[in-house]
Amino acid sequence: MLHKVGKTLGVAIAVMCLASTLAVATEMTCAKDNGKGDCIAATGPDGKMVVVVGEGLKAGEPMDCVDRGNMVACQAVVVASAPPVTFMMTCAKDNGKGDCIAATGPDGKVVVVVGEGLKAGEPMDCVDRGNMIACQAR
Repeated sequence: MLHKVGKTLGVAIAVMCLASTLAVATEMTCAKDNGKGDCIAATGPDGKMVVVVGEGLKAGEPMDCVDRGNMVACQAVVVASAPPVTFMMTCAKDNGKGDCIAATGPDGKVVVVVGEGLKAGEPMDCVDRGNMIACQAR
């Protein structure tokens, strides 16, 4: 009986030791970067600033950080983006080579677009990618 209790107690202590070594990520915000694209200081949920190592992160960016004992390692928070919204436009001008270069939207304004294989007057489905409006035939 004493052997069984001792064995159970030993297993319980081993499990507690193993659980204490598991790292838990904490969301922090980069407070200062080194100007070379690496975060060197961050603030946590408690508002305290700590020294961190975060490659490819700039001030103001959210990060997931893990305290590894000798350093706090951080990486960018992965945020899922919404799928692009498609909207209908009509090609207003093509370049004569079969590519639409300007289109009108529902508001009637003419905007610059990239629409391969489209000619003036054709309806298109377009997506605003931030740096360009990409269109394709309907």
